[in-house]
Amino acid sequence: MRTLIILVLVGLILGGSAYFGYELYWKPRQLDREDKAAAESGEIPDYTLPIFEKAAALEQSGDIEGARAAWVDFIRNYPTAPKFAEAKAALGRINTTQVFSTTPSPDKISYTVGKGDSLVKIASKFKSNAELIFRVNKMETINLKIGQKLVIPQLDISAVVDRKAGTLTLLNKGEFFKEYRTLSLKTPGVATSAKTKVGDKIALRGSSRVAFGDKNYSDSDRWVMLGSAGLAIRSLPAGAENPPPGIIVAQPDLEEIFLLVSRGSPVTIQ
Repeated sequence: MRTLIILVLVGLILGGSAYFGYELYWKPRQLDREDKAAAESGEIPDYTLPIFEKAAALEQSGDIEGARAAWVDFIRNYPTAPKFAEAKAALGRINTTQVFSTTPSPDKISYTVGKGDSLVKIASKFKSNAELIFRVNKMETINLKIGQKLVIPQLDISAVVDRKAGTLTLLNKGEFFKEYRTLSLKTPGVATSAKTKVGDKIALRGSSRVAFGDKNYSDSDRWVMLGSAGLAIRSLPAGAENPPPGIIVAQPDLEEIFLLVSRGSPVTIQ
């Protein structure tokens, strides 16, 4: 028995020595060899890949809150990661899905329709916008019923247009919300880091302005007018050979941006 105990102790000592030797000497040398081989082949190891894959796995499993937190951490901590753009796209997808659902979240409040209420009055009361409330609640008519339950998004959206990167990024309460690619950026006379704001949101059918709730509203051409004279966020006009001045985005992106921004939303053009 004593001999067996001695053998076990020796094994533990030798095993521990081997482990520490591996961690302190052999493992660093192995990593150095792998880094050198990657450098010689022109490939740079992506040490953030396991973190990215973990966040993706959370999203695929249906743990949306966990995935959102993981994507937020990723874009905050790894801005130079090879998959940074993919992480931003994933976070933007989750953010918009949450906003346009009736699922409760920190950025929404519940409201019960009372006598004399309208979408415009409710939007004004809660500093939201009527069309966004309409879309989020999957409403079929703008007419309300007393006692009707609504969820009201509580967003604080600002936008950053990056002319060099060709992107339009929305922020909510100063935090990344979603990034959109621009199709064209023509901003003559606008200085670098110019500060402006959304001056108006208009819907046009031909040359006539269409109000939200009008039967022709769904087929209207949307414009997000900025404070800078003549500058707007819009989609590419049908049949246009050359993009007009302004910030041009794809039609589906414009429809989303139109809903999310409000009059007075700050816009920075870099």
